[in-house]
Amino acid sequence: MKKRELMGENGFVLAAKAMGKKVKEVEKSGLIGVETWIPTVMERAKSGRLTSVAGSPKLYVYNTDFGWGKPSKVELVHIESGDVISLAESRDEQGGIEVGLALNMNQMDEFVAIFEQSLKLL
Repeated sequence: MKKRELMGENGFVLAAKAMGKKVKEVEKSGLIGVETWIPTVMERAKSGRLTSVAGSPKLYVYNTDFGWGKPSKVELVHIESGDVISLAESRDEQGGIEVGLALNMNQMDEFVAIFEQSLKLL
């Protein structure tokens, strides 16, 4: 995707659709082309065009109990190191998703504005 598309009125929605499309491609193709994944990721990281997604709503982190009870809040600490988004199932709502995101203040303000605008389009 082009930056101007992401920065446009429907940028958030377009990004979500593009990510969904890539996930479906991987589901269909499996590990075909796996030998190029790491070089591709490294190249994108150098250019600053890399965002990582950590976690999954299918890991059921709120059901984890190591003997002292289930967690009341789960956060991925390493997301503060860069362009990383964390995902987990919702603690409070069946079928919901928690999204974690760490940005500097200016980026967060811009993200919130775009996110709120995108929610109005739904």
